[in-house]
Amino acid sequence: MIKVMLTEREKIVLKAIVEEYINTGEPISSKVVASKYCPYVSSATIRNDMGILEEMGYITQPHPSAGRIPSPKGYKYYIENMLVDCTLSPQQKMRIRKILSNLESDIRDLREIIRTTSWLIAQLSKLLAFSYGPISSGKFVKKLWLTPIDEDSVLLIYMTETGDVDHKVIHTKYNPLNLERLSNIISNRLEKESIDRIDLKEILALLPEEEPLVREVFASLKEERYSYAESHIEGTDYIDRIPEFNDPETLKNLISIINREELVIEQINAAINSGNLWTSIGEKGNLTFVIVPYFAKDLPVGAAGVVGPIRMNYRYVIPLLSYIKNCISDMLTIRWR
Repeated sequence: MIKVMLTEREKIVLKAIVEEYINTGEPISSKVVASKYCPYVSSATIRNDMGILEEMGYITQPHPSAGRIPSPKGYKYYIENMLVDCTLSPQQKMRIRKILSNLESDIRDLREIIRTTSWLIAQLSKLLAFSYGPISSGKFVKKLWLTPIDEDSVLLIYMTETGDVDHKVIHTKYNPLNLERLSNIISNRLEKESIDRIDLKEILALLPEEEPLVREVFASLKEERYSYAESHIEGTDYIDRIPEFNDPETLKNLISIINREELVIEQINAAINSGNLWTSIGEKGNLTFVIVPYFAKDLPVGAAGVVGPIRMNYRYVIPLLSYIKNCISDMLTIRWR
């Protein structure tokens, strides 16, 4: 029979190995686990538990005479099952709010909030931090205008809630007499809901003869949701303070990610699509991504996070990112409500 559940003691042993290894960077022996976490259990019993955890893929043994270290699967289990109620202290939360309050008066637009987010995360985590946005998710298109160019072309002009104005040429047949009405119909809907949530059938019921144009307009706006997005990386000064980056291969992986923006954006898109805190442990070399999407009006605007060694202080980093996400989301919602 394949074992899929951990006993309570096995959970304690796994938690002990993860947290001790994060603190020390050294393989953890059964003696350490028994003395610090299970004082009424023998080292032999703990060794047996370790063997089971190793068979299940939660821990590994670097070499026969060494203790155990967590595997990516073990870290993942730890994050998903043992940090559920983990939060920052009131003092830590107050510090973050104070920093953001001091910075807020100097922040003029959405992009500056996003840049500030990566700086703040780097300062507080002492890790390489990044942020990405703004993405519109369709919501931040506030108004649009349709202007005739010729009988087969229409100029689509649209303005976002942040004040950005852009345009795109749409090639399709249309009736010029319907453009103003269609512009008003769509703009009125955009005041209430996102592009993704507007029911095309309702628009088409009002102007069924303009179905090709309506579909092109919506497709164009959805394609443009990432057009203003920028990525920012902060915290490169902390790289040489992290022991794991003394390893040439791990450092090479990190530099590759810094130099290839698409690798970071790939991870960010996964976080945005998940809608929640998202982790990738050991999937890109010996590195971990921890990412949170942030929101305005319950719609995603971008994401921020850290990339660092697998041996990361998740007990601090995860609640840190979660709290910053909430603060930034509140700030965005208030500014662009």
